[in-house]
Amino acid sequence: MIRIISLLMALAVLQACQTTPELSADETKNVAYSEVVSQRYKIAASNIAYADSILQRIYYWPAEVKTQSALIFIHGGCWLNAYDYTHARGLFTALAKQGVATFAVEYRRTGDAGGGWPGTLSDIQQALPAVKQWLDNRSLGDVPVYLAGHSAGGHLALLAAQSLMFPVEKVIGLAAITDPATYANGANSCQTATPQFFSGTPEELAGAYAAATPDVANIKAPVVLLQGDADTIVPVTQSQLAGSDVIISEGAGHFDWLHSKTPAYQLLLNQLLQGGE
Repeated sequence: MIRIISLLMALAVLQACQTTPELSADETKNVAYSEVVSQRYKIAASNIAYADSILQRIYYWPAEVKTQSALIFIHGGCWLNAYDYTHARGLFTALAKQGVATFAVEYRRTGDAGGGWPGTLSDIQQALPAVKQWLDNRSLGDVPVYLAGHSAGGHLALLAAQSLMFPVEKVIGLAAITDPATYANGANSCQTATPQFFSGTPEELAGAYAAATPDVANIKAPVVLLQGDADTIVPVTQSQLAGSDVIISEGAGHFDWLHSKTPAYQLLLNQLLQGGE
């Protein structure tokens, strides 16, 4: 099912899911990456090692009010080691203020020893049970848990959900790459980085690309894809994944999901606090 959310509808979502609205009067759409990284943020309160490398860590932002839900988040960045979890700290800080305990998974990427396909996915698969164990050990095992990722991180979240051994409320892809073979044939900088991640083109490594294509039929939780129709990095055609619920945010660009002053962010928050109702 595909839903298109306009600005007015996003404002209604805001009123439904926030008791203390944080948006300024002049709402922003199609924000630049520089605007995302310039947001105010808090550093993680703690981190969890799930393997030996310094890159195999989970960074934790506890809820600053009563914990409403927990989010396991896989950051994007074209699978490249040039981009780490820190670019989304403004998002994690904003979510924590709204009662969402947030766990940002860091992982080895293209350019890191052990990164690339399939090592990057293996890192995510190792990290997820570590979060669940942490929650259980701190009596937070009963809060709703969501798994989400942005861009290339959305791709990894969808793939990791196929082998997930504990229940989550939803799997949420934010401008997620769902068809890497098609994506690899594009011309933007993230698309041209795709063969680097796989160490080959779709023509050379058809089996690897097929194995890296998410299949909603193998995911036990509901899958929601949030996509902006002004996204020039991951085109809206990547949200055509059979079996998923697709929500299109009008005027939203690729980075709007990471910026707390956008209607796109409010759509994500609504999923995490209200279940998308």
